[in-house]
Amino acid sequence: GDLEKTDRVFRSRFHHNIKRDGATGQITNCKMQLVVMGNRMKEGEDYVDSFAPVPHATSGSIIISITAAMDLELHSCDLAQAFIQADKLDEGVNSRIFVCPPQGATEDSDTVYEVLRPLYCILSSARALHLRLTLSKWFKEQGFQTAGFEDLVWVLDAGGKYQHRMIVRAHIDDTLMACKSLTTLQAFKQ
Repeated sequence: GDLEKTDRVFRSRFHHNIKRDGATGQITNCKMQLVVMGNRMKEGEDYVDSFAPVPHATSGSIIISITAAMDLELHSCDLAQAFIQADKLDEGVNSRIFVCPPQGATEDSDTVYEVLRPLYCILSSARALHLRLTLSKWFKEQGFQTAGFEDLVWVLDAGGKYQHRMIVRAHIDDTLMACKSLTTLQAFKQ
């Protein structure tokens, strides 16, 4: 459809992340993602809130201590394409966000795209991940329970789908997982 007078269009760019082997200098991983230039967004106009729920700082230290004391396996994992798995929040002018193609794209100069999923650098994307994809909802569906007052640390007791007790802590799209069994951790990560 056509842009309305009140619609705002933001710039976008590609973010390149190149990882190299420390010993050889060889490229081991190369990722590229489209990000919105969110630095031009205005609170109250383009988004309502920019916060995302995060665990208490000590929860990571506690999980590491429990892991050491109980001789557990500890893994760190990034949720793949987490933001685009969530639904975009209905925020901003007309609840719509538009972006220009990034520099170097072959589209006409007057082309714009409507953002249908949260993208990195849209200020409310991290919040959308937890509110709309609701990691909490997913963990509860898997049988996990929150750990006391900490809403972003989940515990799954042994039995059922997995043979060993698991502890998972999420910080936006990064997780810390502890379990006695490496096989159980690997199965869970699938």
